[in-house]
Amino acid sequence: MSAPPPPLSWLVAHRGWPERYPENSLVGMQAVLEAGARWVEFDVQITADGHAVVIHDDDLRRLTGRRARVTALTLSDLQTLADASTADAKTLAPTLAAMLSLVKRYPGVTAFVELKRQSIRRHGLQASVGTVLDQIEASACPVVFLSFRWRAVRLARKLGKLPVGWAFRPWSPLAQWLSRWLEPEYLFVRADRVPRRTHPFWAGPWRWVIYGVADPASAKELRARGADLIEVDNLPGMLGDLDRSGRDEPAGTSVDPER
Repeated sequence: MSAPPPPLSWLVAHRGWPERYPENSLVGMQAVLEAGARWVEFDVQITADGHAVVIHDDDLRRLTGRRARVTALTLSDLQTLADASTADAKTLAPTLAAMLSLVKRYPGVTAFVELKRQSIRRHGLQASVGTVLDQIEASACPVVFLSFRWRAVRLARKLGKLPVGWAFRPWSPLAQWLSRWLEPEYLFVRADRVPRRTHPFWAGPWRWVIYGVADPASAKELRARGADLIEVDNLPGMLGDLDRSGRDEPAGTSVDPER
């Protein structure tokens, strides 16, 4: 019997290391890369003047306390706002180019780049997808384009040559049908949306990525049920927990309603 694959081959660092550093920050991403991450995931919004920046929220109140939207600010205005905010907020919204430049320094690492829906709504599908693809192609870094919007996934497939991922919310026959129609290389779904009876996951040309997993027992259980990759907020901590864990025990999962 062959040995099981090491955890670093199937753990994905979600937004860097948000349990210790500001989410989607260069410092947080570098920390997990130094810890050995082989897969990372982060979010992208598009500024008013067409720059792709790494940040989850369009509304900046949660991160800065300011009533402003990334999609309505120029890159210069966004950087000025970050400089005037708290210490943590000063790490706000690095450019996609800067983040990919960092990832490229670590050979063998693949980045999932998620284009957020607010940018698509504000700037349009073609412009938003095109902006992200241009930055990805210029980086020459192993990247998977990711979105919850199936139209964005379909357009990225049409315009580019890179692999794509589709993230969906309701576990439903429609989601399964769209998966088979889109044929992405990766399918993303939150752990608490996977029916407990599911074993294995839908078969197809894709690899399954399950996010919202907070403990080693849940990670092992999902892997046993057919998940390929497990996305976590604390990759170094999960590595330590998996190393110490000798049993598969049922456990809960964390919830990330906005993702």
